[in-house]
Amino acid sequence: MNKILKNEYFQIAIGIIFGIILLILFIDKKSFLGIFAFVGFFFIILNIIRLIDVLNGKKSDLKKLIKGTVIAPIILGSFIGFVANEFKYLGNTINDSEIFKEFGIYGLILAIFIVILRYSFKPKENRKFSFTGLISSLIVFPLLFISCVTFINRYKAEKKLNPTESIVWEKKSEIDEKDKSDSQYWIFTNVGIYNQKFKVESELWNKLQKNDTILLFMEKGNLGYEIVERIEKKPTANNVYN
Repeated sequence: MNKILKNEYFQIAIGIIFGIILLILFIDKKSFLGIFAFVGFFFIILNIIRLIDVLNGKKSDLKKLIKGTVIAPIILGSFIGFVANEFKYLGNTINDSEIFKEFGIYGLILAIFIVILRYSFKPKENRKFSFTGLISSLIVFPLLFISCVTFINRYKAEKKLNPTESIVWEKKSEIDEKDKSDSQYWIFTNVGIYNQKFKVESELWNKLQKNDTILLFMEKGNLGYEIVERIEKKPTANNVYN
């Protein structure tokens, strides 16, 4: 039995079967459980790579394969998902350009500091400046800083009792003729001293005209940046009467 368990072909077969089971069970899940489908997919890819190595007479480095084929994609996917989700909320944050500029700069400074620190602590004979590492850091850290600030600002933010009124001074759209669901709609307005651009659903966008009054239902952000939770068109006197 122990000999069978150590057999690479047996391990590969079990790995592929396990991946297929995860893929079948979780491929349709829309909640966080859907990540198990990705784990199953990478298990299948991992063991196919192992199988190719075994058939070519190579000894596969299992730890290296797991890091490169499973762990790295999961970390990268989680990072991209987190950033994409927080940037969606950033678009509904008042004075979002300040967050982007200020904390983006902090991220750049930290990235450069870490790259220099790593370079300094390496033995002299192994010191080699990595432009790839620098460029990656200059992308990752600013995005991470901005996303973390957005998350902290909106996490369990307190809702304001009364909505804020504002006037629509422009509206724009990008219509995808092939797939209407990929179309995008924006309205431009002022909130206090700030010019704001909000992405809205097509239903609301079609209802609004230039100079219409809208209601902004706001939240008090934990870091002082107000967040627009939802937007509605202010009912006119005739609509209220009816």
